[in-house]
Amino acid sequence: MTNTLDLTKQLVSIPSWVGAGCDERAVGEFVYSWLKANTRFRVIKQPVKDGRFNVIATDGSPTRLLLAGHMDTVEPRADWTTDPFTPTIKNDRLYGLGATDMKGSLSAMLMAASQAKNTQGLMILCYIDEEYDFAGMRAFVAEYQTKIRPEVVVSLDGYSGVIGTGCRGLIEVSFRLRGKSGHAGRPEMGVNAITNGMSCISKLKRQLATKYADPNLGITTLNLAYCQGGLDLGNATFGRQGNNIANLAEFVLDIRPASSLLNAAKLRSLLAQYAKSAKLSLENWAVRHDLGSWSTPSSAIQSKINLPLPFEPFSGYVDTQMIWTAFARPVCLALGASTRAVAHAANEYVEIADLEQLETTITTLIRRV
Repeated sequence: MTNTLDLTKQLVSIPSWVGAGCDERAVGEFVYSWLKANTRFRVIKQPVKDGRFNVIATDGSPTRLLLAGHMDTVEPRADWTTDPFTPTIKNDRLYGLGATDMKGSLSAMLMAASQAKNTQGLMILCYIDEEYDFAGMRAFVAEYQTKIRPEVVVSLDGYSGVIGTGCRGLIEVSFRLRGKSGHAGRPEMGVNAITNGMSCISKLKRQLATKYADPNLGITTLNLAYCQGGLDLGNATFGRQGNNIANLAEFVLDIRPASSLLNAAKLRSLLAQYAKSAKLSLENWAVRHDLGSWSTPSSAIQSKINLPLPFEPFSGYVDTQMIWTAFARPVCLALGASTRAVAHAANEYVEIADLEQLETTITTLIRRV
């Protein structure tokens, strides 16, 4: 019979990054067929987009426990020393793209579910697009928000040896700040969109860190991901002559909100306030992501599952937050076999012992909930 290590090898050997000529459909077909062959659950494909789909399995009873894991990976990097799609074992580690994030944990979840007997209220969600735009989780929440009401939700996108209790949110915005052009020799006659814009963003960063912190999740951070500016020549081009005052600048910001009080609308209000003070106008505001934070008290988790592991929130965003919000804040936690230092890196690996331990932990959890 297939074990967790063998199943991880099979999943790793199926490319599932999203890009030219590749997506999650092949691995989704494998997972769908595997669940049909190895469990008594009702297994369906939930259409998402462009022929891509989530795989959902249920035991037929009203959902009490939802186990979730994503099937996609990041795209392969150029600096692998082995073939990222040829599973390689060395020093008690399995190397391959997705081994740690998160095909190893996905395999442990599938194996534990397949061996569980007489479950009542277990749902398995294997979803797409977590590493990109969260299309799989969005589709699941949109369809199932009124259909199920789980008591406990477990994401298998966690780290080895800890229970994830929450995460900061994710807000990504792009915009332009417009100033006033003029001759560089008379800077008082113009408004520099680049330097004044940077000043606005620095003020915003300080405000977010001090006013939107959380005792469990830490501070809200701001990353200036992109900046371009100069003299506006039209058609999205900028002049580079040194004797002109830059009157237009474009920015992309990535915000990780720790506080549930911060969203894209509040962010825009703060930025517009700072821009006005700097004699700049805010233009072309666009929101790519506007996702809040998630935090489950450790006491609530222990009362449900009582596992002997330490608690630790995530610093980055985990789309379990969408489930937590949509299903009226059930007990949500994250478990996994992942080694945090190697996720998204070349020569990614998972410790084989961690795979075995995670399967045991999930089996225990299924029995207790």
